[in-house]
Amino acid sequence: MGEPGRVAVYIPARLRRQGSLHLNQQCWVWGQDVRRAEGNLLLESGFVRRRAEDGSLASSQYTLEVRAGMCLRLWGYGLYFGEIQGSGIYLNRFEFLPRVAICDGERWHGVGEFTELALAADTVLLGEAIRAIANYERWVLSTFGVAYRRACLAGWSKRQLDPVASPVEWETLAHRLESLRCKQAADVPS
Repeated sequence: MGEPGRVAVYIPARLRRQGSLHLNQQCWVWGQDVRRAEGNLLLESGFVRRRAEDGSLASSQYTLEVRAGMCLRLWGYGLYFGEIQGSGIYLNRFEFLPRVAICDGERWHGVGEFTELALAADTVLLGEAIRAIANYERWVLSTFGVAYRRACLAGWSKRQLDPVASPVEWETLAHRLESLRCKQAADVPS
């Protein structure tokens, strides 16, 4: 499903596993942040919520403009990072492979729109998305404390990333992906 001549980025299996474990847990804690008794933390941090247009109980969409024209968009099933009106990447919460995605403005997007997308050719947007997640986790920890984030993980039965280490772990993953990008660029014949 890719474009002719387009080479998909190679992410080693260990980084894909690490990213997938992190993102799956992150989607869980975002869900806890949404259901917080004292109020929705995603909304408090600046995200804008959009519900399914068909009135169904489908996953709400949360969008944060991270800089002019660029956004982080979340659903229970994954995330989009890229242009608010244009192209970016989509990451499924269970598969840590950036896929080329198009989002058209603030319209709500369903999971069906993100099936069978071509793999992205690089990890630039992936690194930016990961740093946006790290920044969000830093904000949560500094504003609500480690005890809050640990309470969010109390119901998580899978292997856990320590909330204190979470921002650093995300940053480390972004750095490893950037190093990988540099190595891949050096491997390309000129």
